[in-house]
Amino acid sequence: MAGIVGVLAFDKVWDVTKFVYYGVLGLQHRGYSYSGLSTLNEGFSTLRERKAPEDVEEDSLAQLHGWAGVGYSGNTEGIPVEGKEAVMVYDGVIKGDLPSIADSIARDPERALAELRGSASLIVLTKDGRMIGYKDDYGIKPLQMGGFGFDLAILASESSAFNVLGGEMTKELEPGEMVIIDVYGVETKQVKEPRRAYCAIDIIYQSRIDSKVFGLDVYDVRVRIGEALAEERPINGDVVIGVPDTAIPYAIGYSRKLGLRLDLGFTRTGSPIRTMLAKDDFLKVVGVQLKLNPIKSSVKGKKVVLIDDSMVTGNTLKNTVFNLRRLGAKEVHVLIGSPKLISACPYGMEVPDSKELIAANLSDEEIAKVIGADSIYWLSVEGLKKAIGHSHLCLGCMTKVYPKVI
Repeated sequence: MAGIVGVLAFDKVWDVTKFVYYGVLGLQHRGYSYSGLSTLNEGFSTLRERKAPEDVEEDSLAQLHGWAGVGYSGNTEGIPVEGKEAVMVYDGVIKGDLPSIADSIARDPERALAELRGSASLIVLTKDGRMIGYKDDYGIKPLQMGGFGFDLAILASESSAFNVLGGEMTKELEPGEMVIIDVYGVETKQVKEPRRAYCAIDIIYQSRIDSKVFGLDVYDVRVRIGEALAEERPINGDVVIGVPDTAIPYAIGYSRKLGLRLDLGFTRTGSPIRTMLAKDDFLKVVGVQLKLNPIKSSVKGKKVVLIDDSMVTGNTLKNTVFNLRRLGAKEVHVLIGSPKLISACPYGMEVPDSKELIAANLSDEEIAKVIGADSIYWLSVEGLKKAIGHSHLCLGCMTKVYPKVI
């Protein structure tokens, strides 16, 4: 799980370091254990940190200067990858010697990308001043192109990065499409035939609610997921609450469809922590407390319909339900805006092995008992496809059927 960004100025008088940094900040919800930036001036200057982008110090950024650069925020160490002729950032999985792959793309982009093993979206910045973007032929990970006026070209995982920079996203790269940008212009080419298997978890959970990915407005899709949940599992509750921030649109769609009261059930304390991305169980539990402090008056004495985006181990929802009970909720019925997660992801999404996935090992009744809920329900696969509007999806973690072997 990662967010990647690349910025290239059409005039070399620009210093794009802050643009790259703030672009990465706009993507750190995609993963934040590690961050890194590389800028190009006479040569490459590279910064890699074992911390979230928001924690990178100003003094460290001051060491970077350049008219083009790439940035990374994610859960893999050692990125940007630096070769002799290029640097590379990527979201997904790439097989092989990464510095050599970056150099191969710099030397012969079309051939190297046609032979690339793995499943990823990537950005390569070459020493001679070309920025190369590519999305693999299944398009599992998003990658978009745009700019800042006529001055800067931008590549980024999500439209949120363009919004942060005051730029404009102009297109989503097609699966198998390559773009090459230099000071003279922009060239695109279809390297492989598109097959299309967009990551469902990216739509359900990973992307920011104000983003657009895979040609979809994330907020609108999540509202439709809430409506689909209402059709499949209508519950006559006193109040509908969405787990912030991802599941709030689910709750909006559910409440609208059934005419139920929607309430703000939680307030946040501290920095937001995405518990699916947390590296240890303690942080997962503490993360719930930091981002989900229940509002007593919203739940006391009420039959609560609690909606969340997904369930991995069940630990975070168990703690959430416990806190709702502690504050006086009469009943808690849990709805999940995705199908059951039953298998690991081989493409870089943080979905663990099936032995760690609660839905792969226990019945619905057992899970409800474990987390302390009165009932629990997951959106069906068909309901998800209907809400998204098509079936060109990677659903491997939900069905054990994967589109691509790597």
